[in-house]
Amino acid sequence: MKSLQQRLGIGLFLSLIIVFITLWWLTSYSLRNLAEESVAEHLEHDASSILAALSVDGNNVTLDTNRVEAIYIAPFSGNYYQVVMPGHVIHSGSLMDQNFDIQPLPAGQTHKLYLTGPKQQPLLIMVYGYNKLDRDITIAIAEDLSPTFARIASFQYRYTLISLALFLLLISVQVVILRMGFYPLVRIQKQIKALEKGERTQLDTQVPQEVAALVGEFNWLLNVMEQRLQRSRNTLGDLAHALKTPLTVLQQLLREEALKSQPELSETLQTQTQNMQSTMERVLKRARLAGTGPTTLKFDIQREMPALIRVLQNKYRDKNLSITLSAPETVALLIDREDMLELIGNLLDNACQWAKSTVTVSFNTNRDIHLIIEDDGPGVSDGDIAKLAQRGTRLDETVNGHGLGLSIARGIVEQYGGQLNMGRSNKLGGFFVEVLFG
Repeated sequence: MKSLQQRLGIGLFLSLIIVFITLWWLTSYSLRNLAEESVAEHLEHDASSILAALSVDGNNVTLDTNRVEAIYIAPFSGNYYQVVMPGHVIHSGSLMDQNFDIQPLPAGQTHKLYLTGPKQQPLLIMVYGYNKLDRDITIAIAEDLSPTFARIASFQYRYTLISLALFLLLISVQVVILRMGFYPLVRIQKQIKALEKGERTQLDTQVPQEVAALVGEFNWLLNVMEQRLQRSRNTLGDLAHALKTPLTVLQQLLREEALKSQPELSETLQTQTQNMQSTMERVLKRARLAGTGPTTLKFDIQREMPALIRVLQNKYRDKNLSITLSAPETVALLIDREDMLELIGNLLDNACQWAKSTVTVSFNTNRDIHLIIEDDGPGVSDGDIAKLAQRGTRLDETVNGHGLGLSIARGIVEQYGGQLNMGRSNKLGGFFVEVLFG
């Protein structure tokens, strides 16, 4: 479980359950004890009345029932007593000749028993030891707890309903409090998603104190990364411009008479200057395509592709190329704008260079990003396609127009964990290149 809100919610939910169950048990336990203490006090009072009603004359023991409450006379009334003396046992009329198994107690002692009565009632029996006229007397007096338990059960039912209502109320309040407490984090999450889409460049700093330091560090890292990336791109562009003059001087040296007598040296120098020229053109082309947009901006197909197509149509205006675009409406790819411009620019420039009249570009973004570029040029032989499929292979020196741009494109695709597939176009007959981003 990774959600802090869920973990806190479940923790508080379990805590509330434990608290309410504990309170319910304590309340029920305390209520029962209070009820039993109240019954015991009443029974002690009745036991004293029974003791006072006893008369002892020699071996004769009598009990004046007129001094005893009438409830002890009604058969199986739920209130019973039993008097135990040496050689004598007197029980209440309500027992109907039934007896309790009571052991005599010394004077001054008290014992509490829980037994089942004549009608299977739960009885609380208080046993008291007395001494009257030098005789040990044990009086056991009992009361049916069924009415008390019924009142306790009724109270527990109402208490449970009220507790359940309060529990649900507290859960609802807890959910609201948690949502309000985590709302700033949800807002940060939405801002991060907007950051991924290029809709913003920083996170808001109006956040709770607990995450303020994290947001500040995150914004600082974004600034540092953007500055470093922009500085790196600017440096590459400046370096390419700075090398143009020395490269021009080297190219002019190739026309000197002194080098004409050294054909091998002249050929080597020409090859290296051409390689340098290709590298500089690639860097400068990337700078022209990228423009001055922010580094976190994502690639908008409908906004970027028409401009890129117009640039290439102007570049190859002598061919009068037809470059068609098939793409969904209003889709912004979650890939850096400059990387995507360089990727498509290299692949599309390669297609335009070799196409006779037609180049097609198609995007499919239903699930993954799927880009296909095809042309009606001569294509590449199967052997050269196998070489191009190898990592780091360049065919600049064998087949002009293929290799360097594909090598650059492969590097960008691999940077995003994608795939670059090449072959012959079944539709146009020329070169076919496919890019897949998962």
